[in-house]
Amino acid sequence: MNIHKLISIILIIATVVLLTSYNYERYLKSFSQSPSKEWSRDIKIGSRDFNRSTSIFSNNNKIYAILPKMNKIDLIDISTPNKILIKDMDINGIDESNVKEINYCNGRLYIVKNNTLMSVGIDGSNLVNYGINAGGFKIVDDKLITFNNSEINIYKISNDKLMLEGSISQIKNTREIDAEKINKRLYIALLTGINYDRSIYLLTYDGRQWGNLKPVYNISVSSFSDIDNLRIAYDGGIYLFYNSVSKNNLNLKYIYFKDAKLQNVFLKNAMINVDGIGNADNIGDFDVLEDGTYVYTVSSGSVELSNFGNVPSKSTEIIYSKWKGGKVVLSELATKTGTWTGMPKILNTKNGNFLTWIEADGFGKYNVYASSTTYVYKNVLNRVRPVDKQYALSTLIQKSAASLLIGLIFILVGALPAYVWFVVIMLFEPRRLKGESVVSFYIGAAIYIIMKYLLYPPHSIRTILNSVLKPYNFFAMPAIFTLISYGLTRVYYGRKKFNSNFGAFSFMIIIDAILTNLFYAPFFT
Repeated sequence: MNIHKLISIILIIATVVLLTSYNYERYLKSFSQSPSKEWSRDIKIGSRDFNRSTSIFSNNNKIYAILPKMNKIDLIDISTPNKILIKDMDINGIDESNVKEINYCNGRLYIVKNNTLMSVGIDGSNLVNYGINAGGFKIVDDKLITFNNSEINIYKISNDKLMLEGSISQIKNTREIDAEKINKRLYIALLTGINYDRSIYLLTYDGRQWGNLKPVYNISVSSFSDIDNLRIAYDGGIYLFYNSVSKNNLNLKYIYFKDAKLQNVFLKNAMINVDGIGNADNIGDFDVLEDGTYVYTVSSGSVELSNFGNVPSKSTEIIYSKWKGGKVVLSELATKTGTWTGMPKILNTKNGNFLTWIEADGFGKYNVYASSTTYVYKNVLNRVRPVDKQYALSTLIQKSAASLLIGLIFILVGALPAYVWFVVIMLFEPRRLKGESVVSFYIGAAIYIIMKYLLYPPHSIRTILNSVLKPYNFFAMPAIFTLISYGLTRVYYGRKKFNSNFGAFSFMIIIDAILTNLFYAPFFT
């Protein structure tokens, strides 16, 4: 083997290695990226049998997730993602199926089990059954507000005791409750309903008397539609968020009062435009957070994700949105799973926000995941994981093999007119193109480049490339690879004139097929 052939082969191998390495890095970046600048990647913290949210709370600078199990409650310490700890609290009779609601306050967990309110210390001691009939409850500071079909009650929490402070029985058939303290006054949002009639109330309580006993919004539902998940929030104006559920879609809607006097009210659909992605639809389960200046929502919504090398596809992700003055001012992804996520819960701490949600695990099971905006979570989770490398490598091999096999066919189809040209030259030997004229080779190569430019890459790949950044979407890339292949062919033969134009051209298109198809390999499906 002469030196020209050796150099050519080395250059071909080096070019192939560079192309595959470049694609591998792009795959690795795609698989290992965090959902947004604000949020870390996720970590699995548990599993559950029901499609329900997983409450989180802070105690002594530790962050815990609460998971009811058979005859126990798991307190999962999610403070640091590389040290997830689980503490069992044995409580006889507790089960995920009979726990309707569970929340934390001052060292105790308050639980609605079979419509009965109870509490227990987070060390598992001092279980108290209050015997209070409750469809649900809300804790605001040291006040616990309960509801049932016939009344709303406000209790003051004192250690493990509850002392009744206020009650109202004029409003019946309450289905959901939420509450917020605004200007030293309790604002209590109620969703009531019977048959196909629903009403939203915003009661006020100043410690002595109740106000706003008339509904702020009435709506009729049907067998195929309803509203639920009523939540209240405050940023100088008052939000009443809720989900509108129908057979075909989900919507996040809200009523906004520009001030606490409950004047200047308007009803809107939440229009959430996710930064860098576009509008989200089917906005379902959500949770609300506020910091005194802004209101934040985490909601489960359908977005179209463009993953490297794939056609953009719909997935249901958790979307983190910032609100001010009744409008969304910023939205970004808090998850990037590519599948389905739901039932988010968010908690604010001095170090950042924590988020939990569920993902389907098949056969009616759900996995529970957590992420955070804290430095600790980002530092630990936003690294390349061994599984990311495995996914990147296996995808690279699969797509490269498919592109080389399928792409060779496309290249050969584009080369057919050039081959016809060479056959004509060999059969008829025109006077000016006799023998192995280099001009004949250049004409054949020019025909091939034109055909390749017109036919390559295939239409299915061109469609994907419309949403991909350079160099993949650069229109001249097919021609550039042909020129590179010609240069490598010239090095291989080492003469101004080829011994066989037909052979040299075949050598060139084989190299061109390899290089071109390896470059476009991520987009072959």
